[in-house]
Amino acid sequence: MKKVIGLSSVALLGFLAACGDNNDDAVNDNNGAADNNGNTNEVNDVDNNDNNNDMNNDMDDDNDMNNDDNNNDMNDDDGETAEADPDYPEQPIEIIVPYSAGGGGDTVSRILSDAMSDELGEQVNVVNREGAGGEIGIAEMANAEPDGYTLGVFGYPDNFVLENTTDTDFTFDSFEYIASFDDVPHALFTSPGSGLETTEDVIEYAEENPGELTIGESGALGLLKVLAFEDEAGIDVSPVNYDGGGDLVNDLLGDHIDVASSSITAAPEITDSGGTPIGYAAAERLDMFDDYPTFEEQDLDLNMGVRRVVVAPEETPDEIIQALSNAMDQLGESEELEQAFSDAELPYEYLDYEELNDYLDEQNETLQPIIDENEDDF
Repeated sequence: MKKVIGLSSVALLGFLAACGDNNDDAVNDNNGAADNNGNTNEVNDVDNNDNNNDMNNDMDDDNDMNNDDNNNDMNDDDGETAEADPDYPEQPIEIIVPYSAGGGGDTVSRILSDAMSDELGEQVNVVNREGAGGEIGIAEMANAEPDGYTLGVFGYPDNFVLENTTDTDFTFDSFEYIASFDDVPHALFTSPGSGLETTEDVIEYAEENPGELTIGESGALGLLKVLAFEDEAGIDVSPVNYDGGGDLVNDLLGDHIDVASSSITAAPEITDSGGTPIGYAAAERLDMFDDYPTFEEQDLDLNMGVRRVVVAPEETPDEIIQALSNAMDQLGESEELEQAFSDAELPYEYLDYEELNDYLDEQNETLQPIIDENEDDF
């Protein structure tokens, strides 16, 4: 097989472990992170020698207002607290999804659009802009008018990998990262007519037929995930790229490919049509996917996953970002929303604005040197 990416096994697996880990420490370090703009009583340290009591009273009033903090407030460039725009939104909002309809990212976006419509009081619509491993849709998000009426949902680290491996119209800093609601392990599934029921079956077939096993994948991380399995199992396979999870699953169930690399959330649809989950990336079995084996229990070091993020274009006004962040926080406490994720077989985990941005910063620091060290292989 002619590999597009020739990462070493150690580097590649390290890369994917960084992508898939649910960094609890990064999240927990943010608990209790409050607005640091409170208690700014320095404004009271004024010269009282003029005995201007009226001025001091006015300043006391201002200080009282500054101390009426909202823990979710963000700071603008001057260090002042941004307040949510009370009039936002005043028209429908569009969410761009850079994948085809029917996949995990699309499902998350549609669950969130319904909940956001109710929370914000305006219609929130999903528009699919698939193509080029997510690059087309992500670029459209980045270049949208930064007015709060075009948002995006994509799977991190698709944007980060694309930025560092292709010539894109966006960078990581092209977005404001507002919230995240899930952290989904990836899995491998075999097609109904493949005759392959286990990971052992797949590896044995690939060993006997080098380069003939077809594994479908999608998203910027898709090929890396396939190559990680190839390297870990010591086999030679043929990757097949798709624009989204929906198309990928359809071709798997139609026996057009032997294996699919997709999120574990596709398991119900695939098993209902005769496909087989042969493993997924988790330290231990998740309650909602307890019937399927993990890679860990099969002695395969394949730690990989995706976290869908809600974003706005950079330079979106702080007041609008604050309004969106407040709305996301309200949804993050919604038992109804959590149930909607559960009903869709989506592992639910909410990260607010600060938690998400700290998580992403830490993940980027881990991923960047690995990408740089293998720059010639991309």
